[in-house]
Amino acid sequence: MINSGHLHEGRPATEAGWDYRMVYMPTTGLIGLLKDDGEDFSGTLYFPETVIDDPQTMKLIREAHVCSESNDATQLEKTSRLATAVFQLVQRHGQMPHPMPRPGAIPGAVKRAREYIDAHIAENPSLDIISQAAGMSSFHLLRAFKEAIGVAPHAYLVQRRVEMAKHLLLKGHPLRQVAIAVGYCDQGHLSREFSRFFGVPPGVARQ
Repeated sequence: MINSGHLHEGRPATEAGWDYRMVYMPTTGLIGLLKDDGEDFSGTLYFPETVIDDPQTMKLIREAHVCSESNDATQLEKTSRLATAVFQLVQRHGQMPHPMPRPGAIPGAVKRAREYIDAHIAENPSLDIISQAAGMSSFHLLRAFKEAIGVAPHAYLVQRRVEMAKHLLLKGHPLRQVAIAVGYCDQGHLSREFSRFFGVPPGVARQ
């Protein structure tokens, strides 16, 4: 972990070199993931240890990084995975300016988040946007949403997309138009998600 403002260099210590992944996040962005409306965080988020031995958190960070490079992952999944990884990293190894905020009215926030997703299926909403609509921090929303709905927000978005796609296909709409209508850039992406969810490709489901 390299704290904001600390000098560093990335040259390897030996001629063998090394491969690494780097994630740059502003301090304000980190605190933004953890902040509920009305909470006041002052000071600076700080990581006292430069080298951290934490395989579980490392796995979350790596998965979030790989997901960020995927063309098949939604923006919601990308930001959700990043928020989950960052929260665990901060919770286990960071020093917060103030104690972690408590969740607010979970049922109402989850309802608002679900309604926002339902109303924006054809878009690619980020976790930050949905959290703002819900009035709850990103991490608290992830946890509350899964507890109330049974799946994470990005999984719920996929579920709603394929359900709507099936409805439109049964009405006779062309697959390409359906893919665009439910938020996919091409019909191949929809076909993969559709098959994974229903066990059969769209063409079979239409019959």
